[in-house]
Amino acid sequence: METFNLEPLLSDTSISVALYENVTNASKLKTLIKDGEIHAALIKAEMVLDVFQVLVASSKAFYAKTQNKLKTKLIYTEILFNLSPSNKISECFKLFGVEDEATCVLVVARKEDFSEVDKHVEGDICPLSKLDNLCDKQYLKKLYKVTDEELKVCSLTDCVVSQMAAKEIR
Repeated sequence: METFNLEPLLSDTSISVALYENVTNASKLKTLIKDGEIHAALIKAEMVLDVFQVLVASSKAFYAKTQNKLKTKLIYTEILFNLSPSNKISECFKLFGVEDEATCVLVVARKEDFSEVDKHVEGDICPLSKLDNLCDKQYLKKLYKVTDEELKVCSLTDCVVSQMAAKEIR
């Protein structure tokens, strides 16, 4: 688990991000979130190349909340929405939300909420550096429509984050 401050826009906001493997209760975690008992985003680990992707999505989500401009109902669903290349809210849940039987889960929560979330996760916490090995790079390349020409001048992570940042103007 690592904690990040969302500076410079949100210097008073810190989030904790943790990667869990061998998760046995993803369905229960989703229910706890829906019931408002825990506050977090549960993300399919195979859909994230690097924690930077999550930091960009989180910064956009928390900033939108300060401006009363969330496109979804909750800050944590906004993170999923911001990760997605699509402007369709239902599609972001299918692409980035964990399934009931998920065993690799990336958890994002406010720093002050993380310990409560962590108590409920039945799985092994892992270093975030493992994301690179878990993600499906070919699928993400296709999903974000990254070309081989783009990859000659920047990394796949940079291409994905650029697509995420530009989706509002497409």
